[in-house]
Amino acid sequence: MKTTYLRRVLSALLCAILLLGLAACGEKAPTPPKDEVSTAGGKTGLQEDSDPETTSEEGAESLAWLRSDMTDSSQTTGGVTYLGHRDQGDTVPLSNWMKTHWMGLVDTLPFMLEISRQRTLGPGYGDLYCIVPRDGDTSLTVERVAWKGSAATPVAGETLYQGDGKPVFLFVNFETSREKPDTRITLVTKDGVKVVWYPVSDEYDVPVVPAGKGGEPMLMDFSIFGVVTGLDYPQDWSPQDQGATQNGWTEEEWRWGEEWQPPAGTEWLPPTDQGLARTTWLCGPWMMDMSWGDGDPNYSGAVTLYYQESAGQLYELCYSGVWRMEGDRLCMKLFASSDFCIQGRYPVLIDASGEHLHVEADPDTYSCPPFFDDDMLYRDLTLTYG
Repeated sequence: MKTTYLRRVLSALLCAILLLGLAACGEKAPTPPKDEVSTAGGKTGLQEDSDPETTSEEGAESLAWLRSDMTDSSQTTGGVTYLGHRDQGDTVPLSNWMKTHWMGLVDTLPFMLEISRQRTLGPGYGDLYCIVPRDGDTSLTVERVAWKGSAATPVAGETLYQGDGKPVFLFVNFETSREKPDTRITLVTKDGVKVVWYPVSDEYDVPVVPAGKGGEPMLMDFSIFGVVTGLDYPQDWSPQDQGATQNGWTEEEWRWGEEWQPPAGTEWLPPTDQGLARTTWLCGPWMMDMSWGDGDPNYSGAVTLYYQESAGQLYELCYSGVWRMEGDRLCMKLFASSDFCIQGRYPVLIDASGEHLHVEADPDTYSCPPFFDDDMLYRDLTLTYG
């Protein structure tokens, strides 16, 4: 009797064990989420454009406003800005990091604070770029690449991202030199305009982008919307405040030519790039030297600004940067240090003799070159060499 009872107990236990084993075999192994991100911040696989996050009305408006500036040329495939270098091990949330280093830019373009983690590509450290396709129909592909030996073209590796229309952040690093980044970007517009770009920036932190027909850049550098100018703006001031501008000037007073009239009997016209190349100009204690070429395909040459503390002393270098002409605007980026830049698109005229240059403050951003005194809307320079 006891033996029979014991056999029944053992049989029941064996059935229970078998049932548990079958249940375990029927369970599927957990599948990693499609947009898995590694603990280092890098992607473990292809990131598809399936991001479900919502965008605020303010963010959407700022993105549409930025893209409206890309429609001037059919060759423009998108926008890019270099945001600086983020160190490995930096634990500050990226949105806070952006507010610290680029407060002006994210205030103007708040969509940048809404770029999701799924569209933040790379290891989380290195040179940080923001890439914005031209419109919602422009495709964006981001790939890892490897440079083999002395080959001029790298070998394609893992595809990090494929999608249409959405902005991304991208961390870029380098194998041997800054001229050989580990990432390749491809943008293709709905009209079939294609650009392939290996993200690099020059010594002035200006992205070196491909040029299309006529030398037009195929990517627009939109860092200009966040650059601090030489003006000391009040904390609560903005150019949209009911037509009021810095120092009490109205929008009417900022219009091209309203505050300045050329001397009677003289002819003034916008200069050409060739007309300004290899010239030196004096303006009070300031001297501006404009060279030609110097390697940056997006600009006509380098520009340096020197200041003379008092008569008889040597001029000291204060700013260096790049310049080019765009219609009747002199576009300049002037760097006093690695983290301070003055830039603008300044209306400019030169007289028939070529010896007098008239420069006005940027009527769009209210930026003034360093050689402007306080409250100046324009200033004239005199040719000393060229």
